[in-house]
Amino acid sequence: MAQKELIDSLITTYRELNNSVRRLPEERLASGGGSGVRDLVRRLRDHELRFSQALKERITGVEMPDFGDGADAPVLGTEGTNDSTAVLLSQFGTARESTLAMLRGLGADDWQDTTEGGRSIAASVQQLTEHDRRQMDQINSALGGK
Repeated sequence: MAQKELIDSLITTYRELNNSVRRLPEERLASGGGSGVRDLVRRLRDHELRFSQALKERITGVEMPDFGDGADAPVLGTEGTNDSTAVLLSQFGTARESTLAMLRGLGADDWQDTTEGGRSIAASVQQLTEHDRRQMDQINSALGGK
């Protein structure tokens, strides 16, 4: 995918979340145990926070502090276990906008540069868009195939 298509895909995910999830009552979103919509949005938010931080580290070369190594540890230290879906969506949106701002500031050569791991930023963003699609499929399924 080209840069513009990747960025458009990242924007589309947030729009889809707002259109399909934000308007629904919290009771519906919170039901379903670990596979409920709120939990899926929480995982999407956590993944975006980690991606945005990793991108920032890669672009600036400045390592971010580690807030914990457990799967349940907060990503940035500000997330609460009882955050509503609306709060999770807002946190996702803030992290996604940060990601988009960093990506828009990169030149074409920066998108293709690889690091020690061998993956370019373009390849990492492609992987992020694929992750988004899988998560949105699960969210739509949890909403009843909408």
